[in-house]
Amino acid sequence: MRFTIVIILAFLIGAAVLAETSRAERRLLRADPDALAADPALLRFAVRRGQPLFMIHCAACHGVSGAGDPVKGVPDLTDGDWLYGSGRVADIEHIIEYGIRSRHPKTWSLAIMPAYGRPHPSPGDSNIQPLAPGQISDLIEFLFRQQGRKADAAAASRGAVLYGGDAGCYDCHAHDAKGDAAIGAPNLTDAVTLYGDGSREALFLSIAQGRQGMCPAWIMTMSAAGIRETAVYVYSISHRVEVPNAD
Repeated sequence: MRFTIVIILAFLIGAAVLAETSRAERRLLRADPDALAADPALLRFAVRRGQPLFMIHCAACHGVSGAGDPVKGVPDLTDGDWLYGSGRVADIEHIIEYGIRSRHPKTWSLAIMPAYGRPHPSPGDSNIQPLAPGQISDLIEFLFRQQGRKADAAAASRGAVLYGGDAGCYDCHAHDAKGDAAIGAPNLTDAVTLYGDGSREALFLSIAQGRQGMCPAWIMTMSAAGIRETAVYVYSISHRVEVPNAD
């Protein structure tokens, strides 16, 4: 008899916990994703549930801390610098749902860095012509100058002409080289680099070989609540959000 009562109590407690979790998930999905930081209880719920989901689905590439891997071009999710969007929860959620250059029709796939060191830099665009090694070096000096680093003045001037002319870099990275988060073209004027350490050698490889990283679309694998919870967790580590403790 006592054992039966224990079983019933455990079942009732489990059912109550499940019901409360379900209610919190519905609240989370109904809420404005970019206003969650103003709701301590919902923020705490989302971060607590999003962290293990991040470890399962994202940490293999981005690392357990979210710091990424510059060798493989995996973005650092903790530095507040965003390649796609502005770092809002809604932007992060969109990436988790549809990925980057995944096969999903809603994926982000507009910005693909041509391989300027190859005979055909962009197979899909015959207007993009290859660059000689010296021209690539001139572009790098131009970028160094834009970043406020020591650069060869004459080479930088030649690189500026290439950047805004035949190389066509401005078309994605903008005339001021600050990029375009709407298509995933990185800012080339700051100290944040997706691939390598920002050295001349690393930049040469990126320009000569091209870059087109990808992120899978999780919309068919994760629940809507799980995607939002993961997005909120990523937001919390990138914005250094202090998650309130339970009362």
